[in-house]
Amino acid sequence: MGRAHRSGVIWQPKTVIIVLMIGLVFGQLQAQSFIQSLAAPVFYEIGLQPGFQSNPLNLSDLEIEKAAGDPRYLDGINYSSSNVTSLYGKLNWSPRFYKGRKTRFRSQIFYHYYHDIQERSYQSFSFSVKQSLGNYRYLSGGYWILPKYYLRNYLIKDQATLRSTRQNCSFGTDRLWLGFEHRLSRKNRLEYRLNVRREIYQAPFAHYDMQLQELGLKLKIDQFKVAALVLDLQYGMAENDNQIDQRDRSYNYLNIRPTLTLTLTKKYRLRLAGRYDQRAYGSEQLDDPLHAGRYQEEFRLDLSFLPKMPNKLVLEPFAGYRERRVDSSDPLVRELKSFSRYWVGIRVGFRSVIDMYF
Repeated sequence: MGRAHRSGVIWQPKTVIIVLMIGLVFGQLQAQSFIQSLAAPVFYEIGLQPGFQSNPLNLSDLEIEKAAGDPRYLDGINYSSSNVTSLYGKLNWSPRFYKGRKTRFRSQIFYHYYHDIQERSYQSFSFSVKQSLGNYRYLSGGYWILPKYYLRNYLIKDQATLRSTRQNCSFGTDRLWLGFEHRLSRKNRLEYRLNVRREIYQAPFAHYDMQLQELGLKLKIDQFKVAALVLDLQYGMAENDNQIDQRDRSYNYLNIRPTLTLTLTKKYRLRLAGRYDQRAYGSEQLDDPLHAGRYQEEFRLDLSFLPKMPNKLVLEPFAGYRERRVDSSDPLVRELKSFSRYWVGIRVGFRSVIDMYF
């Protein structure tokens, strides 16, 4: 993306973690043959999610008003809302490589197509490995990538000609993580996780490239028959990852993400996922009003209805709401960077299993 040396997102930590995971998985194979250890069922799910999003470009109220009166503001995009169809696939496989214990491989792929704002369409892929170490301890690692994500077009000034033009702004991002999980009590578990991530912007916005490091804690409480709770806490730091200019775009952030799953009856469950994200920028450069003195909070709520369907079918209605509130020393930044949106849809899919015998 962008510059030639950024054609891929390459991680030095990723190489180390991959080597560690390979060593863990293959270092202590049991006497049984390798082929026999592969004999495990493959669980898969495929489906689609038709839905609607009210403000997928995260436009402020002021920007929505400007776009309605000036078609050039969004570079020809005529809508601030869109119908969305998402295709997805999931794959789970748990062979027994290490001392007869399960090694859980999971992969997911999503493609989101925005019917009314096609520039926003994107895809993502993730892969993870979770290895049982015995005594209810697990080592896990994974990788997630979103190759290209369109934000919108922004005004950018050519420093040679001092002319301002609107340019499409897109970025790619990926994340690598390593985690360790253990049991606190019979049905309560705690996971520690280290995440590293990069955001790489296409030219001419490469000066926004960022490197992020994050520590996380995830508490899983499953001791109640009617309710399961997951509390995910993350604290991280984002630093500039370019030498193009001297702007300080760094920030610290805190994420709190509780998820409550309620068992209503034997056939019906309800999932309520909340999210609170806090971000504080470190810039004190008065000539950079976009970042100097900026602080923001985001609130998000997702609601999913999870009925148990017959014949391996999946049918899950969902809805959500997201809002960002920005505080800044510049009133215009405060107004332009605040937004809200909602979405509704339904997941329709099929689950099944492939028996593996070798």
